[in-house]
Amino acid sequence: MQDSQQSARENVVVYARVSSKEQEREGFSIPAQLELLRTYAKQHGMIILQEFVDAESASGGAARVGFGEMLAFLRANRGRCKSILVEKTDRLYRNLRDYVKVDELGPAIHFVKEGSVLSPDSRSSEQLVHGIKVLMARNYSLNLGEETLKGMRQKAKSGLYPSCAPAGYRNVEGSRGKRIIVPTGDAPIIARLFDEFATGHFSLKALARKARTEGWTVLGRPLARSTLHQILRRRIYCGDFDWDGTAHTGTHDALVSREIWDRVQLLLGRRAETKLHRIKHDFAFTGFVRCGHCGCCLVGELKKKRYVYYHCTGHRGKCPEPYAREEAIQSQFADSLRTLVVPLAVLHWLEGAVAESDVNARSMREREANRLEEQCRRVEMKLERLYEDRLEDRITAEVHDRKARDLRLQRLDFLRHINEIQATAPAPVQQAISLMDLTSKAADLFAVQPPHEKQGFLRLVLKAASWRDGRLHMEFEEPFESMKRSNHASQSKLKEVAMANRDFEDWLPGMDSNHDSRLQRPLSYH
Repeated sequence: MQDSQQSARENVVVYARVSSKEQEREGFSIPAQLELLRTYAKQHGMIILQEFVDAESASGGAARVGFGEMLAFLRANRGRCKSILVEKTDRLYRNLRDYVKVDELGPAIHFVKEGSVLSPDSRSSEQLVHGIKVLMARNYSLNLGEETLKGMRQKAKSGLYPSCAPAGYRNVEGSRGKRIIVPTGDAPIIARLFDEFATGHFSLKALARKARTEGWTVLGRPLARSTLHQILRRRIYCGDFDWDGTAHTGTHDALVSREIWDRVQLLLGRRAETKLHRIKHDFAFTGFVRCGHCGCCLVGELKKKRYVYYHCTGHRGKCPEPYAREEAIQSQFADSLRTLVVPLAVLHWLEGAVAESDVNARSMREREANRLEEQCRRVEMKLERLYEDRLEDRITAEVHDRKARDLRLQRLDFLRHINEIQATAPAPVQQAISLMDLTSKAADLFAVQPPHEKQGFLRLVLKAASWRDGRLHMEFEEPFESMKRSNHASQSKLKEVAMANRDFEDWLPGMDSNHDSRLQRPLSYH
């Protein structure tokens, strides 16, 4: 008799889920759902074969492990179990795919809080009502996603990174209750990686190898090349960040300067463009010069273990450009670098003439920055008064939030302009003069420098170079290209003046054929 009663009792599985911590705080916790479902099963004489749980799942497929395991269990036990106990519709389904998967198995579903049971034998009106509830659950999920994305976009516009902190930062609660990111113990390692790569002496593979050799770790793990590449590409480390396809000015602490970050992106872009790989010999000009016939790179090759020749890679077919000796290319590089030589007298004149202009420009920038900082202080005072008005109930919460949002946007705009002024500040005049003096000596030093020093200098000044029919064609980066044009114009002018003086001397009258000085008349232009 007891066996027959046992066999008559219905076998069921139990499913419980929460999709966020907020739902857990609001009373939708996993233990509360399980307690409700166990009580229901006991009251109705049901046997719970297994319980399945999903926590913190939102809509991601990877987090719906319990749901998938439940479906697999029902498929494997079709003869033993054909019923599911769940709190309500939106705890079981979050999208139409979930509904279809469950419907294909055809179980009886007990929605305990809704007081309804749905099975393949339910009336069409009950099926219709259930379908509407599924659509409502799907709409809730979509709306929740839209509101979440909207909030994240708004947070990004205000300068706060709206997601999980990347390596080198961690998420903490800010002073106003919003999550912000602050540097962690990995921050110095991140900064060191940027500084080392910015020198131009390392490939990704070489820098990752150095990091492993010296024991540098990020998030407690050794650095792989792919991880290093992801770190070096992230804008967030220079104080800004990318979100939803837009670059935003961040309010978090930067780990590297924007200049270093830009330099690293330039080097990464050049490596991607030329597809440089580590080679056995470090040739000075490999990757810096392109073939003038087909546009492929020139690469170095060692002949007889002592002579270095460069040739086109020929990736685009057979190329007519013959091999070129390294000495020939180096000599023409040096000749081109001589076009950057600025005469010492001109350097002295520039130092005096530009100094006054530099002082005036700096004074204007400082005045503008001070004006913006004063505007920021005024906005902050307004925010404080606005907060006091809200505490005293002189304004409504809606008015406070609207005006506070507008004031914060104004402050961010002022801060962005201040950062732009500071970031785009020109180098002091003395630095510029020193740079011009250095480039003036570069041609003489270039030939005796080791390959890595030549490469470092070329990365600084060279924009593009090509080799065609034994001739080197170069274009410099700014401001070196402007220096080259200025020197060329000055030399042309000097030649014109010298030619004019020589022609003038040819036309001056000399002594006539009668050498008697008493007969010579003095020349007068009056």
